[in-house]
Amino acid sequence: MPIASEISGKVTHIYADIGQPIPENGIFACLDDTFIKLDIASTENSIAQHGIDLKFLSKQVGRHKKLVKSNSAAISLLDDLTRQKGNAYRAIQNEKIRKQKQQETKNRHCIKAPKNWKITQRNIEPGQWITAGNTIAQASDYSQLLIPITLTTEELAALQAQVKLSVYLPEYQQKIPVSIEHISPEFDPQSHKILVNLVIKDTSKYQRGGIRAELTLNVSDKLNNFLIPKDALDARFEEVWLTRKNGERIRVMLQGYADSNTAKISSAEIKIGDQFKRQNP
Repeated sequence: MPIASEISGKVTHIYADIGQPIPENGIFACLDDTFIKLDIASTENSIAQHGIDLKFLSKQVGRHKKLVKSNSAAISLLDDLTRQKGNAYRAIQNEKIRKQKQQETKNRHCIKAPKNWKITQRNIEPGQWITAGNTIAQASDYSQLLIPITLTTEELAALQAQVKLSVYLPEYQQKIPVSIEHISPEFDPQSHKILVNLVIKDTSKYQRGGIRAELTLNVSDKLNNFLIPKDALDARFEEVWLTRKNGERIRVMLQGYADSNTAKISSAEIKIGDQFKRQNP
């Protein structure tokens, strides 16, 4: 998520560096607010001055009402004082609105972001002048990690039929629980499969994107799925091959792992009973 300031100004404080979380108060950085503080002080002074005027005019109106009743003062003078009193009251209300706007501007001198999100990019330094609307940092939510996968209708049904879902993380050599976060209502236009997002909610150990995740599903073998010893696979440049006894190489699709020694593959060129060489006999 890009972070930007709503106002221009000079950076005075930065509260999170790259890799660090946004503090609990949600403030990423603050700008110099000296001039807006002076504006607020000036407005408060105006409110106080108009308050004195209003108090004085209120007394004058009350006094002249008595004088008008006793025919000791002209009613036009009372009308003028009443008008001045109303103007003083409206002036106070206008200054209060001005102060609210200034206070809101002052609040925006501190640039906020979702708390506990981690900064992944920072483009500012203390003392730097920034312009309103320009991206000054990037933040990401690592409280949970999403695993996007595309599945056929049969594979999706197999996924939803599992009571407990888990994926295998090769980098950590560990299985961890996951849950279904979202199922797309549409087919992917390229693969004609369904996009599914799985979520890892416990990221205490896996706080990074880009790690591999392998999902094992129990689906019918009519899709040319087979189990084979893991050491028969020859993986090169993200492609997986098997070698027949006669030396013929066949490219296969790696679907996952049934266990630490057995891989699940698919290929239309393989049938049950075919024999292949082990890569590390």
